[in-house]
Amino acid sequence: LYVSHNPISDDGMALISEALKHNTSLTLLGVEKCGLSVKGAISISEVIMGNSSLEKLWIGWSEIGDDGISAIAGALGNSKISVLVVSECGITLTGARVLAAALSSNHTIRKLVLRGNPITVEGALLIVKAAVHNTVCHEVWIDDIYGNDEVKMMLNILEERKRRDEQKVAIETGRQSSK
Repeated sequence: LYVSHNPISDDGMALISEALKHNTSLTLLGVEKCGLSVKGAISISEVIMGNSSLEKLWIGWSEIGDDGISAIAGALGNSKISVLVVSECGITLTGARVLAAALSSNHTIRKLVLRGNPITVEGALLIVKAAVHNTVCHEVWIDDIYGNDEVKMMLNILEERKRRDEQKVAIETGRQSSK
């Protein structure tokens, strides 16, 4: 379901959430630039907890802030979400801490996009360290201004993991097609 760039607001997200809570076929929820705040993020967290098939979540350019990302991070535990986009959402170091903790225990997120959030260098480091520890995550997109040497080293580890995973898939696909 892609409703990005529509003024659905928190009330509209609450209605969408109610309809999607127990959906078992939705794999993408795109609600970027929809005028969401913390209340909308809480509705999204309810979708995450009730929907067993959701794989991609795009929330960017919303004003969910630290409280909103905390609600979403709290719902990620047993989700199947592999791509989480929360660019330009007003997430600070506080939200980065919560997201890093969730990323440490989540084993499905492969790509996390956090660009345009004032997470600070400390927050960037927490996120990329959690991603490296995660072993499944292979992409974290953050603003270059947070790229100190340690952050860059961790991002390089993730890039190498992505390259290795892509090579493994290519080899496995080649084996299957040659049978």
